[in-house]
Amino acid sequence: MPPQLALGEADAVYRRALARALESGDAGALPIFFRAQVLIALLQRQGAKLLRTDTIGRLLAPGKPTLDFGLVDQDRLLHLRFRDLAELVPERDREHWLAHLVAPPHSRVLLQMQAHPGSCHDDGPIREWALPPTDAPPHTDTPPRPASPN
Repeated sequence: MPPQLALGEADAVYRRALARALESGDAGALPIFFRAQVLIALLQRQGAKLLRTDTIGRLLAPGKPTLDFGLVDQDRLLHLRFRDLAELVPERDREHWLAHLVAPPHSRVLLQMQAHPGSCHDDGPIREWALPPTDAPPHTDTPPRPASPN
């Protein structure tokens, strides 16, 4: 089984996939991540079945396109291409998928600002930025997720 990477660590394959998406302008090839529980309701509701290898899964549902995805984080997460979510997941199921979305660390304020250009966002005073040392842990303004009740 391939080694699991730490959060924020990108291996050469992931970097190449991103480089190809940048070169082609095809953002649909970029992976998005979901909690694996996203599949439970789909399996119950659609009479689907799952197949898998060590790190790849496939969702098969009668009369629906095959959906391939990667399995990571000891099978707690899966990822698929954005294009596959847009083209292969029926519109009626997208809200269910989005409820299980796992967002990478991000600036909520920047995303809000980009969604509403020209609007005012109070994000503190403007100041010079001294970059953190390279060995400092990553930081995000995304609030930590509550612990799961397991």
